[in-house]
Amino acid sequence: MQKSFIETQFPIARLSAESFREREANTGQTLTRLGKWWGRKPLILVRACIIGMLMPASEDPLTDRDVFLKILTMDDDGTWNRQKGEIPVKAWREAAPAEIQEKYFAAQGFRRGLSEEQKEFVREEIWENLNDLQRQQLDDQRRRPIPDRRTFDAIPYSERIKNLERPENVKGPSATAWAEINAHLGTNAKNLSELVDQLGRQQFGHIPRVGDSFCGGGSIPFEAARIGCEAFGSDLNPVAGLLTWASLNLIGGGQAVQEEVMRVQAEAFAAADSRITEWGIEHNDRGERADAYLYCVEVKPEGCDYYIPLAPSWLIGEKSKVVARWQRVAGSDRLCPEIAVVNDSELRLYKAKQGATVVDSRVIDPFDASRSWSLEALRGPQGLRRWSNDDVVPRAGDVFQERLYCIRWINGRGERRYAAPEAGDLVREARVLELLRERFADWQQQGFIPSKSIPEGGDKTEEPIRTRGWTHWHHLFTPRQLLTHGVLAEISEHLAQTKPEKVGCLLGMGRIANWDSRLAGWVADSTKEGGSHTFVNQALNPLFNWAVRPFPKLDTAWPAINRIRLCRATSNSIDVADSREITEKCDMWITDPPYADAINYHEVGDYFLSWYDKQLSKIFPEWVPDARSELAVRGDGEDFRRSMVEIYQNLARHMPDTGLQLVMFTHQDPAVWADLGMILWAAGLKATAAWTISTETEAAGIKKGNYVQGTVCLVLRKRTAADPGFLFDVYPLVEDEVRSQIRSMQALDEEGEPNFNDSDYQLASYAAALKVLTQYSSLDGKDVANEVFVVRARNNKSDFEQVIERAITIACDALIPKGLNDSWRDLNLIERYYLRALDIESRGERRKGMYEELARGFGVSEIRPLLKSDTANGTRVHTPSGFGTSLLAPIDGAVATAGALPRRGRAGSSGPHPFATTPLRHLLFAVCETAAADNDPNQGRQYLRDTFGQTYWGRREGMVRLLDWLAALGNSEDTADWAKDSEAARILAGRLRNDDA
Repeated sequence: MQKSFIETQFPIARLSAESFREREANTGQTLTRLGKWWGRKPLILVRACIIGMLMPASEDPLTDRDVFLKILTMDDDGTWNRQKGEIPVKAWREAAPAEIQEKYFAAQGFRRGLSEEQKEFVREEIWENLNDLQRQQLDDQRRRPIPDRRTFDAIPYSERIKNLERPENVKGPSATAWAEINAHLGTNAKNLSELVDQLGRQQFGHIPRVGDSFCGGGSIPFEAARIGCEAFGSDLNPVAGLLTWASLNLIGGGQAVQEEVMRVQAEAFAAADSRITEWGIEHNDRGERADAYLYCVEVKPEGCDYYIPLAPSWLIGEKSKVVARWQRVAGSDRLCPEIAVVNDSELRLYKAKQGATVVDSRVIDPFDASRSWSLEALRGPQGLRRWSNDDVVPRAGDVFQERLYCIRWINGRGERRYAAPEAGDLVREARVLELLRERFADWQQQGFIPSKSIPEGGDKTEEPIRTRGWTHWHHLFTPRQLLTHGVLAEISEHLAQTKPEKVGCLLGMGRIANWDSRLAGWVADSTKEGGSHTFVNQALNPLFNWAVRPFPKLDTAWPAINRIRLCRATSNSIDVADSREITEKCDMWITDPPYADAINYHEVGDYFLSWYDKQLSKIFPEWVPDARSELAVRGDGEDFRRSMVEIYQNLARHMPDTGLQLVMFTHQDPAVWADLGMILWAAGLKATAAWTISTETEAAGIKKGNYVQGTVCLVLRKRTAADPGFLFDVYPLVEDEVRSQIRSMQALDEEGEPNFNDSDYQLASYAAALKVLTQYSSLDGKDVANEVFVVRARNNKSDFEQVIERAITIACDALIPKGLNDSWRDLNLIERYYLRALDIESRGERRKGMYEELARGFGVSEIRPLLKSDTANGTRVHTPSGFGTSLLAPIDGAVATAGALPRRGRAGSSGPHPFATTPLRHLLFAVCETAAADNDPNQGRQYLRDTFGQTYWGRREGMVRLLDWLAALGNSEDTADWAKDSEAARILAGRLRNDDA
């Protein structure tokens, strides 16, 4: 069976840069506008995976890579053509046919009144009517930000693409590129969908069908359909199903559909605004309209005569210098807010949390900071009263009360001011509650506001129940929010007629639910003074103070589509089903399963489903409007593994023998490989490749490892034979495969733009082991389907895990830091570990997991003494001066007495750390001595002579090589703290090199 491109190579560096840039676009991403979902994979990554699976690998890997990059417009010519510079309107006019000129253009430019979307449509129409030569002539007039080609090509890729259109948003390769692509692949395509069609027919005999059984936010089915595949998407969660349907049928539905959805949503919003204005609940007597409402919780602890408003900070606006203060009111147990503008010195105090009434889970008296009460104690041993469905505000006697403490007003000139609520404002608050109660029961029955209860016992859903007593989803919204959201839902339900219109309005309700709830905080920093959103993280944490948006402030949140996107999704189908029960057949399955995931999709998804459920049943009567948490695949225990095996067995049954699967998962610890590998092995799949794309890191740090989360792409095929395997044969095969994999990756690495980092090489070694192991149905007579469920003691590793660990050992041994080839064979394992750790640190690696994985590979059990820092994303190795005299012990056979050691360096009664007795450790101490002596190398040299005795002369040349390598560390900005010791190493190396007596 011919291998596909992705089974032999993948351009990691460029894909990582492009993936991050797409993520960096935030709301500018193609699908994020539809609604909140977690862990959407970048569309360019999905596109690259599909093309990589369809494109056959040839005997010429370099040309394969060039052609693959051309297809994605990620080659040098493609990036040059993606520069964002504008083509002058005059040039568009001259290139247009006469009828388009007359209809859309005036003498000097576009006709007045055309929207930006209409202008873009005109440009697209002109472009489609041009031949290749005319397109090139038009493109040559583009005012590029970097007009010189040689200057452009010299810029590093991650910097170069900052001024480019993203590859998933352009038409595709140039005519010249298509000629080269077709010549290499034996195709005759003129665009991406034609290429997908032809490659699919070569491989499967028909247009390729791509499926995703965990479709989530819809990235995989959407991109598959957009580039010409038949797409199938399924998810147990109906919220995910809705988002995926919308991605294919709203974003991918074409201009007419998008315009109609935008029109209906705009009409609904205007009608709701008119009704709210008519009610008079957002306008005051001064002709102003509310621009923001700020609320807080207040409590009356035992022994306190007044209710204490709660907030971790009373700073309202850093830029406006506005704060809230609290005053006693004679004869009242309620405090009165004072909204004040303060000077710079007072502002600094408020930024430092002056006056905060919640600190470290304790309530602080605003007038006597020495008095405080535990929040948990206030809830009482029996917990809080649980709210009923009819509750929308706290009852008298509830521990936690709520109050409005500030309103930001805006007038017709756009001038804003903050003020404490007055009597008229409280009357309007009462009117809001009255209006809501009049509609509450009917709206819940109609599904315009939530009516579902919050599931008990969930990791996330238990929090609002425990901390506030909220039992229903509508408790997470204030009366004002329920009223404004509800009236918009009611009006849009009457206006929306078609399925796309109804889905667009439903998604709009989900969007404003995210941006306007009791869980949406207030941001007071210098860059923004405004409301935040509910899901700043994947939790449901009630706040002590929060913002409520007046209706006009929902105008940007409400539209599910805010601009026309000129893309079409081809044949597709969406289902809401358990992955174990899918019956659709696909040539390629691409999935992003909830493997060991911290996100409880079924819980946080219920937040949105509470706004959707009854309307969803009307639009999609065939779907179950419930997250069905009892069927959700989550965790990492035996039940999880069993579910995952059943799912992937089912997917394997529903693909041809020539089909492929690709499993994506985001990892921070490569140790997850062994578990996931066994699951997929037991499901009847065999691994053929694995690649890691960095998707969460700043472009400048893509390959530096700072806070990297890599998306691992594991490529699999169906295991069609039932061959037995034996460890005696497997170990040498794994060693050969690991070394071959590393050699092929090193051959593809480019100077100045590496395709792979250390994490990639380590993960590739896991993949290489999986490639060997997963060819077999059993190992030494043990059936893998049974082995995956065996419960073992903590240190009792399976044969599978031992092979995986052996693979990383082989990789560590094969990956010698540049400049140490001649020294490597003379070093023991812990010395190799220290130098490899230094090597990856010098290239910016900071993830603790990587240092731990290295330790596993070299068999080092205790690394903490070698590390200056071991934080999760800030791990660093000790320098010679950082070690000082610690971790130093005699070298067996090289020192007659421990008396030569500095006193503090002698080993304790428990015995020395293995590194303490190594020649390298003593060499590092000599560097430390040299640095301490103001770079006089004689003290360091003398220490080495005394330590090694007569063996010094035989070791001297090797020590010089190591010192030269250490001296170069000071040249890297990532090991800048080595500057002093590197200079000392350089000087000491010179002294040893010339030591002849």
